[in-house]
Amino acid sequence: NGTIPSFPAFWALQSGKWTALPDTNTWVWNTRSTLFNKRGLELENNDPLGRFNAGLYGYQASLPVAVVQNAKYREVAYEGFEDYGFKTQYCDSACVASRHIDFNSYQQWLDTTNRHSGKFSLRVPGDQQAGISVNLGNPASDTTVSPLNFRTVTAACSNYGQALRDIRIGADRILPGFRPTAGSTMLLSAWVKESVACGSGGYTNNHIVISYGTGGTTSLSPAGPVIEGWQRYEAVLSVPANATSFNISLQAASGVNAYFDDLRLHPFNANMKSFVYHPGNLRLMAELDENNYASFYEYDDEGTLIRVKKETIRGIQTIKETRSALKK
Repeated sequence: NGTIPSFPAFWALQSGKWTALPDTNTWVWNTRSTLFNKRGLELENNDPLGRFNAGLYGYQASLPVAVVQNAKYREVAYEGFEDYGFKTQYCDSACVASRHIDFNSYQQWLDTTNRHSGKFSLRVPGDQQAGISVNLGNPASDTTVSPLNFRTVTAACSNYGQALRDIRIGADRILPGFRPTAGSTMLLSAWVKESVACGSGGYTNNHIVISYGTGGTTSLSPAGPVIEGWQRYEAVLSVPANATSFNISLQAASGVNAYFDDLRLHPFNANMKSFVYHPGNLRLMAELDENNYASFYEYDDEGTLIRVKKETIRGIQTIKETRSALKK
């Protein structure tokens, strides 16, 4: 029930073209999208205060597997080992969706007999390790983007005499993989289970080793209670300022197989939730909260949700159960 005495529009028609008039005293932007995947799904955005949010997609870049607040896309990683065999187009091998972190060389160790969530975990045989190495990111390069290079060719059949030949871009426009920042503080979380019964103090024959090139090495062990056979890793990592790389090694010792699952890495002041889907019907099987504890979802043969279970420090407990039937 009022009027606005002065309303300067954001878009104005000038010389037959719509032109933006970004008056910063009147118009303030709320969010800016900075990264998209090849399916057009948003991977990263930020607000006027410079706070970033990111989303990680799996299952051929079609389903969100993790969402993160207060972190850039390149600063976070999640691996549940679920979708390495997931394919929708067997004939399309020229443009395969890249993985944010990649354990492809260890696919022979994917295991279905023991898993923390979903259908798979990574089984590392005794006295062996599964490792990956990533480069470090530079915050200054996050805002430096090379221009698009449009190349044309003379075309006799065109009224304009020129036709588009190709569009070339610099490597900085390719979606970045996991690249933490030197000098940053990271939080690592994961779950592990060994092929032998654990003692009173938990599992002792496995480690996650983080090395930084010339910046030293950090060896981690699981701690806390063993929940339904699984024990959690949670550790704060200080990436040295002189680090030259970031290397992750999942190790099993003393001839004992170690099963790793739900590995997460993100900045210390960020917040992550991750999701696990059934590889066949793509139903949500589990949702892992900020502390990497899971809520499990169970369905009947018709696809109706019948049970929700929550993983707690005291074990897995049923928090909701539903049954329905039709009268004959």
